[in-house]
Amino acid sequence: MATPKRYIPVRDDDFFNWQGNFVNLVVINAVAWGIPAPAVTALSTRRAEYEPLYTAAQNKTTRNRTDVRNHREKRATYEKEIRAFVNKYCDTLPTNDKSNLGLTIPDIEPSPHQVITDVPVVALRAIGGGDIEVRVQTTKDATRYSMHPAANLIEFRYAIVEPGDIPPSDAEDYPKKDVSSRAKFIHKLGTKNTGKRFFALFRWVNTAKPKQEGPWTEAISVVIA
Repeated sequence: MATPKRYIPVRDDDFFNWQGNFVNLVVINAVAWGIPAPAVTALSTRRAEYEPLYTAAQNKTTRNRTDVRNHREKRATYEKEIRAFVNKYCDTLPTNDKSNLGLTIPDIEPSPHQVITDVPVVALRAIGGGDIEVRVQTTKDATRYSMHPAANLIEFRYAIVEPGDIPPSDAEDYPKKDVSSRAKFIHKLGTKNTGKRFFALFRWVNTAKPKQEGPWTEAISVVIA
């Protein structure tokens, strides 16, 4: 599994300590890890070139602009060489060894989502031209439209019903479905449906694994204008 890119510390002092530990472990374990001696020697040489420049740049009493610039340039070069070294020799190391080296180990277990237990508060408004304005909000934020913090979509199933007809009684019987990632959106039904009634049920969902689905609302309706 490839190593994520964000494993090198940002702060100079953190990087200094990190690279020291990294190189020390590489030198100690090079044979066991199958890393060629010339590659280890080159890495150690870069460390030896970098550390005096770091020390000079950190000395606030004696440092000058040249010291700071030299350190910055050498660190940039050193980082690139470390990344190339990691990509070539460390990607296939066991997880424990990579962790000891200070390489970020990706979390392959999906993080649990907050369980969605509440139904959305939904308002429908026919705005003409066969369009329906939909606004959704959480039960805890009843003053403005908003998405549920544990959801990435609002899902709805709907039916367009002739005047006087009865809508489906179960969510699975609604013939059409759609989703939106916005708490306020326009659902277009077309002028051919003017005068008919739009019935819909809504629920919060999170499509990231593991998938979360909240309970459906009761059927909500509006006459299409």
